[in-house]
Amino acid sequence: MSNAPDSTGENTSKSPPKQKQQKKKKKSTDKPAAAAAIYALAVVLLLLPVYEWLTNAWYFYVATSEYLVFFLHLPARLFALVGFVLMFYQFVLGMRLPIIEKVFNRATNLKRHRTLGKIAFVLILLHGVLLLAFDYFGTFGELMFDTYRVIGMIAIVLMILAVIPAWYFRPLKLSRKTWTTIHLGGYVVFPLGFLHGRALGAEFSTGTWTVNVLFSALFAIYCLLLAYRLYLAYTSMGQPQAKTARPAAAKAKG
Repeated sequence: MSNAPDSTGENTSKSPPKQKQQKKKKKSTDKPAAAAAIYALAVVLLLLPVYEWLTNAWYFYVATSEYLVFFLHLPARLFALVGFVLMFYQFVLGMRLPIIEKVFNRATNLKRHRTLGKIAFVLILLHGVLLLAFDYFGTFGELMFDTYRVIGMIAIVLMILAVIPAWYFRPLKLSRKTWTTIHLGGYVVFPLGFLHGRALGAEFSTGTWTVNVLFSALFAIYCLLLAYRLYLAYTSMGQPQAKTARPAAAKAKG
């Protein structure tokens, strides 16, 4: 067929305009670019407290020769810093934010949400065990139960109660409602962890502004996102749920 112009002088070819092709190409490159930016930001936010920890670790290396500091105290602090950031990432991925789901699909976010939750749980649990061991065998010679240490212990207990049902949901045969109620308790862990770290964390008291500003910003964002989710839950109350269409086979049998 000829692509010659018609009587009006217009080309009858149906090839897509260049503008549409450029727009389509731009869309295809937006996702990888956005994903790379998110990954880069996540890595930087994680490395900032690690750098702060390395600075303080070097100070301890120069100032003390107590081996328990290097085998218990310093690793416990590192686990807390990394675990706190990973908890924040886990929370964000579980929020189903449109800005995140435009870049990563929901199934991928859910998988990463669970993985990060497991890693954060192990790190925070190790943090608590190592510091208890350090208090008992090192500095104080006994277990300490001041206010902010107890807050940290409560946070770990709540985390255990939230994580174990999630790991063993099917063997425990929990109802969806029961599991959701238990899982909601996990939202208290992050604020409690922040209060515990803000009061006792060496990186807060002896470090530079990095950890103070970063963790305060993460906590503020956490509160805003939680308020946003509660608002969505409140506004959706009383609204009729969309009915799921019956499969064709079921309709035929009916």
